[in-house]
Amino acid sequence: MTDTLAPRRPGRPRDTSLEAAVLSATVDLLLEGDTKDVTISAITERSGVSRAAVYRRWASREELLAAALDSVRSDVELVPGDTSLETILNSYEQASLAVEGRVSTLVKKRVAMGLENEDLRALSWNRHVARRREPIAEEIRRGVDAGEIDPSVDVEAVIDLINGLYYYQFVVRAPSDPAETRARVRAAVQLVFRGASPARNE
Repeated sequence: MTDTLAPRRPGRPRDTSLEAAVLSATVDLLLEGDTKDVTISAITERSGVSRAAVYRRWASREELLAAALDSVRSDVELVPGDTSLETILNSYEQASLAVEGRVSTLVKKRVAMGLENEDLRALSWNRHVARRREPIAEEIRRGVDAGEIDPSVDVEAVIDLINGLYYYQFVVRAPSDPAETRARVRAAVQLVFRGASPARNE
């Protein structure tokens, strides 16, 4: 996976506290107002880090924004179940608990900004979003090997279906009753897996 930071000169130690200050300042600015106001100048002023130091680590504003938006998200951790379906349901339900408050706000802003800025959308996908999908893809492939999922299924399409269900219900719809919404999404994901089962596709 490509590093989120711009290449640095050999021998120069990376200052993680500086990076944390820049990412934190960028996240705060994204949460506070119009995303168009989140400029490199605003970020350097808020973080106290020089423009030169920022550009040594991120080659463009888009790279920095993509890294900042990703910095508040946890990696997907699989929560084992008896079947591939149960593992995926457990994992998504756990992950959905973290998508609230400022994380939910930033997810919405990332989508909106990506629609306006193709470079940012590509960077977010290639360096961050695609990485988060891989554990789920591996679990679906394990389900195929175990005979739980038809080998002809499109793994990426199955992930898109599941992600779409969770994203729409928890980010777009903003449920008033999260427990009820989780039950609804769980039933919908089970329906997706029934459609992908070998018996269904014989």
